[in-house]
Amino acid sequence: MNNNIKKLVRKVVLDLKPYQGGKPISQLKREKGISRIIKLASNENPFPPAKKVIKALRDSLTKINLYPDGNGYYLRNELAKRAKLKRDNIILGNGSSEIIAMVLETFVNPGEEVIIPEPSFIIYKGLIKLRDAVPILIPLKNYKLNLPGMLKAINKKTKMVILCNPNNPTGTIIKKEELKKFINGISKNIIILSDEAYSEYVEDKKFGSAFPYLKSKKNVIIARTFAKSSSLAGLRIGYGIAKTEIINEVNKVRPPFNTSSLAQVAALTALKDKEHLKRTKKNNREEKKYLYENLKKLGLSIIPTQTNFICINLKRDASAICQRLEKEGVIIRAMSNFNLPDFVRTTIGTHQENVFFIKKLKKIL
Repeated sequence: MNNNIKKLVRKVVLDLKPYQGGKPISQLKREKGISRIIKLASNENPFPPAKKVIKALRDSLTKINLYPDGNGYYLRNELAKRAKLKRDNIILGNGSSEIIAMVLETFVNPGEEVIIPEPSFIIYKGLIKLRDAVPILIPLKNYKLNLPGMLKAINKKTKMVILCNPNNPTGTIIKKEELKKFINGISKNIIILSDEAYSEYVEDKKFGSAFPYLKSKKNVIIARTFAKSSSLAGLRIGYGIAKTEIINEVNKVRPPFNTSSLAQVAALTALKDKEHLKRTKKNNREEKKYLYENLKKLGLSIIPTQTNFICINLKRDASAICQRLEKEGVIIRAMSNFNLPDFVRTTIGTHQENVFFIKKLKKIL
């Protein structure tokens, strides 16, 4: 980089690294010239969007010369109706990651502390540092969020606590009783942000969503997304739920037209299509069992998951295995960036994808 440019850049930005997502299929095709490639690296839904969603998108294409409804009236209305809340309890974002970014921008001052689990969703640390704030990392316990440890870390500088529930990359959850005790121990002066991107996949009835605490005296914000269960990852649409007073403040930092008209139409249509969600959950449930059984046969241990991905302990350098799998046409994610060097994370794909993945993994191991 030109030294003059380096002098102009904020110091905190110089120290950051760009977010690295799962390698796109097109990139691997360019690099290796392989014809059959499956991508199981980014926790995406293996199915395309529902047919009704695709039709609604086609019908809306002639209107993309116009700006979208910046406030997302109809989508917010539908989300509020389903949650039995007011429209003003909902804010839309360019994915749930933008909701998290806007909440940090709204509430966190330079020098204040934000408590986060480690390892967890990688963007938390970078977004906190961009605010010139301090991320306080609390290591997981048995691959689960260490809530007592997070409570102990609270001090006068603490402004926010972020919960990733279910947690990415481990797939573990916070249970109702644990969450109740945790939230009761949090001061009214602290923001509690619950990132629940994978909540639709949870099968455990003891799962503790922060939803029941939205009407409590605590400052709770929930971030959710249409990227996963609704198959809309490519359209970038998510939403936040909180008290009206909180949403009003976050709205002040929301960029104009931050969600496209196509994304809003797709999300609104997806909400009304129960069959797609049913099919998605059924596939996830059945294929999780298939992967558990076959990974066990390979002598590998896994972290039991409540999401659409599985964290696998290869008991060896995971990055090297991922590179070899790519040569075989399989893209999964090494967990070295999450300080889990022996682990990989694989999305639970279709049966055909999972069979292909197991076949190639068996060949390499």
